[in-house]
Amino acid sequence: APVVAVSPIVGGRAVKGPTAKMMQELGLAVSSAAVAERYGALLDGYVVDAADSADICTKLHIAPTLMTTLADREALACTVLDFADSLT
Repeated sequence: APVVAVSPIVGGRAVKGPTAKMMQELGLAVSSAAVAERYGALLDGYVVDAADSADICTKLHIAPTLMTTLADREALACTVLDFADSLT
């Protein structure tokens, strides 16, 4: 099965938790691109928010990743699963 990650960074800020702080302490840029670089070849695909839609990798999918409602969560889950299916 393809391995797909959703970026924990939107617009240079962590969505939740200490991700941005840890990245800064490691000397990394706080960006979706830096996260993708760290994952490297472990990922088959990467989902990022439109705020971070720079050329990160070839198997990139842009979708709204901030989830404030149940409908947002369901939509992102469906998007990630459809994207993963497209990678097989």
